[in-house]
Amino acid sequence: MRRVGLIGTGLMGRVHAQGWAQRSGVLRAVYAPDENARHFAARFGLLPCATLDELWPEVDVVDICTPTPSHAGYAVQAARAGKHVICEKPLALTLDEADRIISACDEAGVRLFVAHVLRFFPQYAAAQAQVALGAVGEPRTLRLSRLSSPPAPGSWLLDEAQSGGVPLDLMIHDLDYARWIAGEVGRVYAAQARRGDRVSVHATLSHTGGAISLVEGGWAAPPGVFRTALDIAGTGGVIEWTSDAAPPLQAHGVVPATAEQDGAALPELGEGDPYAAELWHAYDALETGQPLRIEPADARAALALALAVRRSLESGQPVEVEA
Repeated sequence: MRRVGLIGTGLMGRVHAQGWAQRSGVLRAVYAPDENARHFAARFGLLPCATLDELWPEVDVVDICTPTPSHAGYAVQAARAGKHVICEKPLALTLDEADRIISACDEAGVRLFVAHVLRFFPQYAAAQAQVALGAVGEPRTLRLSRLSSPPAPGSWLLDEAQSGGVPLDLMIHDLDYARWIAGEVGRVYAAQARRGDRVSVHATLSHTGGAISLVEGGWAAPPGVFRTALDIAGTGGVIEWTSDAAPPLQAHGVVPATAEQDGAALPELGEGDPYAAELWHAYDALETGQPLRIEPADARAALALALAVRRSLESGQPVEVEA
């Protein structure tokens, strides 16, 4: 049994720890340099490691769930220690950092999995499988939407220098999905509306194969609201789904008090847990040598798309996607 060690004890660290708990004993240790992290270790029955040098001998796989600016540092150190790397999305803040991580893993002979969880949500995975079987013919127009309430006040996500803002934290899910469905993207044009912490971004992706994707992402919904939707139209049919299908009209006025949000908003889960599914997919691929549903090159390409959205927002012009 490969032993997993966790780095990061915030919201996504807890989500991953809960996913790993589905198989007893796999998640063994956590890098816990402070008192709060040691409480986390006690809660999940993990060995607390005060330093990374203490963590490395205890594990075979490292799962990184820290803020994005730290991904490259932790991932490179883990690879050099001979550990397989699982890393929350986005892989990094820049393509140079992403390349450094990928190169370190290649040089060390370890595998890298980036947790783009949308590929594991049942509706999105089923739609992709249908497209791959030819259910809609050739994809021509994709409409993808993801709207949530803003991150909690004080969250590091609101500092766009650290998180990359809506394009890198939220929209990157659908950017990756659009590429999974319709292939590579050559050009991106994006616009946004902003009022305080509420931001809505709209991007048009021109795929090299001729399809167009219209992607909407926003931290602009009322508290407690998280909506997603997909619409894939091709030469032979349409697939559509929305998390908000019924009733046809909803109004949001005064919102009842809800539990305090911790960092980012997360969608409600139906049957199954896609966060656990992605982790066990990666774990089983390490055990069997099978391909990963998202390879490092896919994660890098998703980052390149998100960065192209940011550059288009800054320039007000269409931009080419960096190779």
